[in-house]
Amino acid sequence: MTDVFIGIDVGTQGTKAIAYLPAASSSKSPSSTSSPSFSSNSSSSSIGINNNQEKHQHGRILARASATYSLLPNNDNIAGRAEQDPNDWIAAVRSVLRTLVTDLGLAPPSSPSSSSKYVLSGIGISGQQHGMVLLDSDHRPLRPAKLWCDVEACRESEWIRNAFTTGAAAGKETRRWDHVLPGFTSPKVLWTIRNEPEIWNRVRWCCLPHDYVNLVLRGVHDDDDYAREHSNTIVPTTDRGDASGSGVFDPTANRYCTELANAIDPSGRYAKSLPTILDPLDICGNLSFQWMKDVGLINGDSRSPSHDNATSSSTSSSSSFPTIPISAGSGDNMCSALGVGCVKPGTSAVLSLGTSGTIFGVSDSPPTSTTVAPFADACGNYLPLACVMSCTGVLESVLDSFFDAGEGSSCEENDDEKWTHEEATKMASCHPPGCYGITFLPYLTPGERTPDWPHASGAILGLTASNMSLASKCKRPTEESTPLDNVDGANAPPRRPANPMAGLLYRAAMEGITYLLAEAISTMRRACGNDDDGFRPDRLLVVGGGSRNALWRQMLADVSRTELRFPKESDSAALGAAFQAGAAVANVERRSDNERRREVTMEEYVLEQKIEMEDEIVVPTLDEDTILLYREGRERYLGHATKLFGNEMT
Repeated sequence: MTDVFIGIDVGTQGTKAIAYLPAASSSKSPSSTSSPSFSSNSSSSSIGINNNQEKHQHGRILARASATYSLLPNNDNIAGRAEQDPNDWIAAVRSVLRTLVTDLGLAPPSSPSSSSKYVLSGIGISGQQHGMVLLDSDHRPLRPAKLWCDVEACRESEWIRNAFTTGAAAGKETRRWDHVLPGFTSPKVLWTIRNEPEIWNRVRWCCLPHDYVNLVLRGVHDDDDYAREHSNTIVPTTDRGDASGSGVFDPTANRYCTELANAIDPSGRYAKSLPTILDPLDICGNLSFQWMKDVGLINGDSRSPSHDNATSSSTSSSSSFPTIPISAGSGDNMCSALGVGCVKPGTSAVLSLGTSGTIFGVSDSPPTSTTVAPFADACGNYLPLACVMSCTGVLESVLDSFFDAGEGSSCEENDDEKWTHEEATKMASCHPPGCYGITFLPYLTPGERTPDWPHASGAILGLTASNMSLASKCKRPTEESTPLDNVDGANAPPRRPANPMAGLLYRAAMEGITYLLAEAISTMRRACGNDDDGFRPDRLLVVGGGSRNALWRQMLADVSRTELRFPKESDSAALGAAFQAGAAVANVERRSDNERRREVTMEEYVLEQKIEMEDEIVVPTLDEDTILLYREGRERYLGHATKLFGNEMT
């Protein structure tokens, strides 16, 4: 039977799971490969497997499952509140596991009577970062989880950011904790202490979402005699990556800052409630007997033996009870980095184009700028992350505000007549880089993080009678228009919006976002250093909804002067969690092997996997005129933005 690993990503809108068959070499000696085995072709031959062997090819996803849920209703309309019931996560995890077990006929290890060809050999959990899950001594949630997007704790965040600005070590502490925003965990803890002291006084453990899911999978809520007797001996664990988003873990010192924890809660309860930090290849425990029955891995009423020995040197028990290890898990950004192969400093970084934009990549050194989150990764390095609040949402606003049914439409209220981003992109592609000197400052979402200009707002600058005239004279796009050959929606109907400036403004907005993202990348380079141990990616792995726009792809490459590649797998966090589980189990086997083979690192394991990429690789233009126009446009953008909002920079 063949080993399969399940990765589960517990997100904000739902839970996604992937059953992954590792690359064949993953159980052998570490590969000397220096970069992931990227494949840009989805056929079996692209990973060195004959078409007739497709059923047995390794390094592929066998099946996937998902379950959705939502935020709890904010009936009192409390500003900044975003909460979720942790029980919804557990129900979703149970659902996706049951689906994968059923669909693939998965069997547990050490099950010789099973006719299944696939064995579930390990599970990895990815979770939304920063969430606060408060548990009592029975590991039961005391209140709904406050999520990463919950910003009720603004005052508490401000207190933490200023808590260590005095005293002999003021400079050091200021650099370390100025990054703690309201969405981080520690401000939520202080908010609870101030606003719900009766809840806080009952807290035994303060977990992150993935920590809690791991804990429940290990059986702390199981309804059998063994679980009732031993559940209090199972303690929560976390990893360095997810802990680095808690706002109380110092990834440089690789420990919790007990001074900060005790400043937040002088009683010491907070410091004592924090989960144990595991190393990247550690096993946090094993899937409980009750969970195996619940998801269909085991039938019957057999009594569970001791099953949660996280330090076991073997993946199978000496008894007849099968053991399914659970890896340490991590935060979603950390697991996403694993899932796209972003594990080595100096090779690649991830650019995510969503409602907000994020850039993160592996570095050997922590960032020094407070505008970059000093996260740790899931391999033992650092994962500096910059977030810009204004990204694809800006283009959505331009589409809604400057485009309408326009010329050639029969009904302005008909949804079919509404302008699409594909059509808007066709209009934008009629105009040259630099937009005739028009600059769009894209700060439409309050609280811009990178740069730290929380009160910045959007603006359109540089309008003249001349460039407005050029906009209005732009020819109507048609299917034959040369500039549109490589733009999404090339077959869209030939029409234009009633506002003649709409296409130009759409392009100006796209350029403004691109300049903002390029400056965030530059900020990360400065914060982490450009030398051999800094942040120095030579390519960007672009994900998110905005990554599908061909005009934007080329624009990003041209402005950032960086090669772009596009991972095919959208559920990269779940895939990364599966990678982590496979690596952790492989090393347990290596430690127990009579040959005492050298352990494989997380980085080495990921580099052995087959990570599919789209065929297209976008490289920066060599056209000198285009390079000059974008350089001038970026300089104008920086000049305008700094004059208007630069006094807010920290």
